Amino acid sequence: HIYNKLRREIDFMLEEYPDVLNTKEVMEILDITKNLMYELIHSGTIRAIKIGKKQWRITKDDLITYLKTN
Repeated sequence: HIYNKLRREIDFMLEEYPDVLNTKEVMEILDITKNLMYELIHSGTIRAIKIGKKQWRITKDDLITYLKTN
């Protein structure tokens, strides 16, 4: 029951965002710095996909997984 409530709250919080997020959007959602964003990516704490040489994308599902476990 708590899991379902948490999932609904997270879904509501993220509903205005696309299914695949860029780092700027994730930094905005989490209210974190660019340095921390890349630390979370490089440590594997947040699963991300590298696009080209510098761009990263995070799926909404991967962000939700991070939010539920941290």
